[in-house]
Amino acid sequence: MISDPQLIIKVRHVVCQYVEYFVNEFQLGQIKKETYDDVLLFCAEILKAPVLEAYQEDIKSIVMDILNDLKEDIYKGNTEELFYMGSYKGIGNIAFSLSILNDKGMKLAQFQTYFDDLIEEYYESHISLYYEKPTAPILYDTIYGLSGLLNYYLDNRKDQKCTIEGLMKYLISLTGKNESGIINYFIMELPPYAINGSESVPYLDFGMAHGILGPLIVMSKAKNQGFYADGIDEAIQILFNLYQDYTVQAENKILKFPVQLGVKEYEEKTAKRLSFNCGWCYGNGSIVLGLMRSAQYCGSGDEYEYYKEALLNILYEPIEQQGLDEPIICHGYASVLMLQMSAYFQTNDIRFLETLDKNVYIALKCHEEYWGKTEYRTEYSMLEGANGVMLALLKTMGVEIVSNRLLLLE
Repeated sequence: MISDPQLIIKVRHVVCQYVEYFVNEFQLGQIKKETYDDVLLFCAEILKAPVLEAYQEDIKSIVMDILNDLKEDIYKGNTEELFYMGSYKGIGNIAFSLSILNDKGMKLAQFQTYFDDLIEEYYESHISLYYEKPTAPILYDTIYGLSGLLNYYLDNRKDQKCTIEGLMKYLISLTGKNESGIINYFIMELPPYAINGSESVPYLDFGMAHGILGPLIVMSKAKNQGFYADGIDEAIQILFNLYQDYTVQAENKILKFPVQLGVKEYEEKTAKRLSFNCGWCYGNGSIVLGLMRSAQYCGSGDEYEYYKEALLNILYEPIEQQGLDEPIICHGYASVLMLQMSAYFQTNDIRFLETLDKNVYIALKCHEEYWGKTEYRTEYSMLEGANGVMLALLKTMGVEIVSNRLLLLE
């Protein structure tokens, strides 16, 4: 946790200032309905946060307004907005938020069951279609794909053994090879978020957001929890080996990994386009923490210690030299705060907090610089908006923030 008393006061002020702005925007009707799933997640996280005691009634009121709006839409059959886009958006995001609210004492079991059933219906009606589609991140990844969904089931629906095993089977199937002799995780269809000209298929994605790390973590986690599907051990080893085969040790023993690996590089076991920052979506920090977690799930003590020390090496590097230029969680300074706190809570190793105060100061400075930008203030997704930065700051103060589970950091 942050230790500088003046920094604690500063963080508290910044978070309260944002929450006051956020509440006012909602009350004035300035927040669009299509962002309500993101708004609900933020409110679920900050509900009962001790540092936000003055805003608790307003936060509860926003939660109830959104839930009543959802209930009205369900009763009227206006459910076209209730789409499934993985654990991070729509139905999945709402279900995760409801689980937080239930844990905090709001009795929403019926609501939770309704949205869990919608997710189950999606799985049952779509899983066979996934096998027929060309590989795309949206099918398997952490944010939109089945890795995020499997993680939700492992955390919240362990009783659904058949669904869990079905999800595992699909992720295992992608470790097989196609007729060209390359692993099926190679992306054959550009995702909707691709920038024209910046990506070309086929490629193998190594990042946390859209890459093979998500499947590796959740398959290891499922195995650790006692779930089994044919080929699980081989699948985990195949993905783990890919990270080991393409690791590049840069200056100061900093581990770097491919961002996107082309077929030629794959065949020649070379990597050209390497990690360019230590953030969440494609950064080496989240990759190393993910490998550390996978090793722990698999009982690989030596590899766990290796990646733990590698993560410390990354976090010891000055944050301002890590290729970050935004405050946000996705690929900005807030992601490093989330990484540090997640690593600390999982290891109880105080070394992960040695640079925390300095990093928080730098994140606050960047937040202040961005606050004048409308697109930053009015973006309510955890990954891209100011509210995600607030969750990271609250976590550095010891407030229980669980969205790191969505990010596969915990």
